[in-house]
Parts: sequence; C-alpha cells; structure tokens
Amino acid sequence: MVSTASSFFESLLQITMEGLFADPIYGGNRNKAGWRMVGYPGLPAVYSKLIDEYRDKRYIAEPQSIADFS
Repeated sequence: MVSTASSFFESLLQITMEGLFADPIYGGNRNKAGWRMVGYPGLPAVYSKLIDEYRDKRYIAEPQSIADFS
C-alpha cells in the first residue's frame, strides 16, 4: 500500500511538471521559462523544414505559444 505522503508528493511532482512545461496560455510556464530551460521552440510544427539545415547543430529559437498565434 502506498503511503499518503508518498501519494501526495507524487501528485505534487506531476502537477508541478505540468505547470512548468504547459503552454503559458493555461496560466503556468510564465514567460515560457520552462521551455527556454529545456530548449523547446514551442508550438508550431513549422520546424520540419529546418531539420536538414540544423542536423547535428543546435537550433536556437524564441519559443512560441498558442497565444502568439491568436
């Protein structure tokens, strides 16, 4: 049986990660800080055109969220 404290901290970790890495339009990840931390470029799937150009190179882009396209 899982202890109450263990269940609580597992849930706390899960919702913290969801808030840190979710799209900022939902209220977490202020200023896209979580995305910048891991190098995630954001929402749009337009990066596929750049795959060959940036293969084995670091791709640096300003993250874009849903709100940036509204």
